[in-house]
Order: sequence, then C-alpha cells, then structure tokens
Amino acid sequence: MTRHDGLPKSETIEALYRTMLQEMGPTGWWPADNVYEIMVGAVLTQNAAWANAARSIDALKAAGMLDPHAIAGADGELLQELIRPSGFYRNKSRALREVSRWYVERCGARPEGAAGIDDDTLRKELLRPFGIGGETADDLLLYVFDRRAFIADTYARRLFAFLGYRVPAGYPAFHKAVNPIVLATSLTVADLKEFHGLIDEYGKAYRSDEAKAGSFLNE
Repeated sequence: MTRHDGLPKSETIEALYRTMLQEMGPTGWWPADNVYEIMVGAVLTQNAAWANAARSIDALKAAGMLDPHAIAGADGELLQELIRPSGFYRNKSRALREVSRWYVERCGARPEGAAGIDDDTLRKELLRPFGIGGETADDLLLYVFDRRAFIADTYARRLFAFLGYRVPAGYPAFHKAVNPIVLATSLTVADLKEFHGLIDEYGKAYRSDEAKAGSFLNE
C-alpha cells in the first residue's frame, strides 16, 4: 500500500466515495422509522453491537416510549430496564433523557427547530448533554439535522490508515483534520450519509489489513 505524507485531498475522498458506491451499492444507512429513532439509536449503539441497540429500540417501541417527550420525562429505572440490552444502561439512560430534553426545549422536538442554528454552534450544543461525544454529535448532525458532516469513527480511521494516510489518534483529532477536507468536496448530505454507511459496511466485510488488501480498493 502506498504511503502518503499527510491527509487525502478532497478530490481523493470524493473518488473514494464514488468507487465504494459503485462496488458496494447503496447501504440505506441509518435504518430507522423516523429521525428521533435515529437520535436514540445513536446513543444506544455506543460501545454496543447494532443488534443489541435494536433490541433496546424495540423494547422502547413496545412500551410506547420511543418519543422525545416520553423519554425526557421518563422514570430512570424504567428507562434503564428497557434499554438494558444495549449495555451501559445507567449512563445511556441519563444521556437519552438529557439529549431528549434539549431536543424538546431547544428544537420543539423537531429537526426543523434547529434551522436557525449554524453547524458549529449546533455541534457544540449537541456535545453538552451527558454522554454525547464527538461521534454521536456528528451522527446527529448528519442523520437527524441533515447537516454536512464526516463521521470519523473507528472504521473510517482504519480505512484511511490502510490507504496510507496519516491518521491522527483519537476521534477529536481525526475529525478536526479530516472534516474540513470532506466538507470541501461536492458530496451532499445524502452522499455523506451513504459514505458513512459504506465505510462501516466495508470495515465489517474487510476487518483486517490483509482482507482489505484483497478488496476492490487495492486493485
């Protein structure tokens, strides 16, 4: 694999997206019935397999609790029990209640309620509730509020490292370095949603560098 002195250029990232889309097809990620379900899923999937997060979402639906007003005012113990399958249920219960309260109070429980907030300010606000880190905030920016953002998750870091680019350690540093480059592309919100799905599906299909070396990205 060719090594590079630094980070990829915008045109390289855009070409990577086009290649992955052509080879892997649309992923349809993020799977959800509505944007609030995406918000909940972004919290529940932290340090958890998606299947376990989905079990918690199903439990919330069955209890009639998958609603921002319901979770904002939920009893902590009840909420913890419903989301237990996703793990770390005490912290995630608090995170869900805090981000849901913010969503209700700041946005009227509607993504359109944040229309007057610029991207940087919105991201800073999303980072304030307990348990909302950079990756979750970027998930919400992109998938809930339809803002252009790059999700610099583990799969993305592994992919960029495999492709020979310099990858700063940790989510904040990698995001700070790569997000401006991605935003300088012509990729739309819809493209960036798909790009995240493609990167994650690629990472699951080709887990090691050896597997990646045998993939279409090394042809």
